[in-house]
Amino acid sequence: MNEYEEIQRWLDYEADNYVSTEELLKQYGLDMKNASEQADIYKEKFFTFLRKYKISCDNINVITAQIDRLSCNKQNEEVLFLYTALVTEKGLLFGDIDNEEQKVLLWLEQSEKAEKFSEAIRMEKIYESRLEKLSGFQEIKVSEKTDIEEQTLLYRMILQHGFLYKGRSNLFLENIGELVRKVNSNPELKAIKPYVYSTVLSRKHNLMMKRKNYSPNFANIFEKTVYRINKDNGKNFAMYQSYIELYEQLRRYYEDECDIKFSDYCFSHLSNLSEWYYENCEPNEEIPMTPERMAKQYTGSIQFEIPEDIDDKTSLLEIAYMNILINETDWLDMIKAVQEGADISDYCEKLYQLAGGNKICRNKKLAFQYARLHLNIFMEEINRRILMNVYKNFLPE
Repeated sequence: MNEYEEIQRWLDYEADNYVSTEELLKQYGLDMKNASEQADIYKEKFFTFLRKYKISCDNINVITAQIDRLSCNKQNEEVLFLYTALVTEKGLLFGDIDNEEQKVLLWLEQSEKAEKFSEAIRMEKIYESRLEKLSGFQEIKVSEKTDIEEQTLLYRMILQHGFLYKGRSNLFLENIGELVRKVNSNPELKAIKPYVYSTVLSRKHNLMMKRKNYSPNFANIFEKTVYRINKDNGKNFAMYQSYIELYEQLRRYYEDECDIKFSDYCFSHLSNLSEWYYENCEPNEEIPMTPERMAKQYTGSIQFEIPEDIDDKTSLLEIAYMNILINETDWLDMIKAVQEGADISDYCEKLYQLAGGNKICRNKKLAFQYARLHLNIFMEEINRRILMNVYKNFLPE
């Protein structure tokens, strides 16, 4: 798929999935007034907890460092709230928003992502324990008859993914029927049909088309498979996309009758397909993520405004400053000082001198302004990396 087709696909997806704010609020049982009130409550809760833990409310560097320290108390739900709110922040907490609709939309998006992230962290060890039991899966004692309707559904579904399977085959249909019969005979497999069906059909479809009375080893599907996601040989990426689309299709179909959250856990943890998807595709965030991927995906960037009156030496200053920040290792004292709320003026001077700013830009005031900007960007990247790892502190032992 070329760049134009990718853009067109994204535009079509956005158009097909557009929902007005009014319709969106109806889905949540809200109107603009009470949604706005809920957004204000969410924001006030965040700053109330900051004050409770004596964290400076106006310095993002201090907040990040303190939450990192406080997160070692794994059972603290208030700190977990602070952490997930900070990771998913896109302007509601620290932005200057005077548009009511924008505020409500930001709150809806942030609160949903933060809760999803919190639950993933809480459930990680519980699901890990369930998965360990499934990894020693024994042979199924078949007690069910083949569900013809479900067999037909899966067969028709897989035919839609032409890259996985082309043509029709009675042998394949029979093996799908046996797969359905075995899964329905075991409560543990039945509870996570989207994962079981998508994994067997994706990994074993060739054997299912060729081997009579094929029966998958279900223990194998609970062992991690690592795909070669960094190499595209002309068909790998199309294959991975088909695998993911099949899972998403099954997930939607079985949403009301299966343990979708545990199925999602299995899908995201037992292969690197989810990682490939978020690295290579326009994400809709319906594809399951590990907590690690959520931390990467949700952690945003603070946008700093570049001064408009910097002269034509700006690009040279930028290169010089960034080279110093990247290659000089002695910035730990600055990081610590900034995390404790210190002013960075002395560090601006240090950066200016090390980069030879006086030789690049005669206007020292503007060069200093630009040095401050790059130090803030540098600290923002430090904060982002910290936040991407803090989730580990909350994981239960």
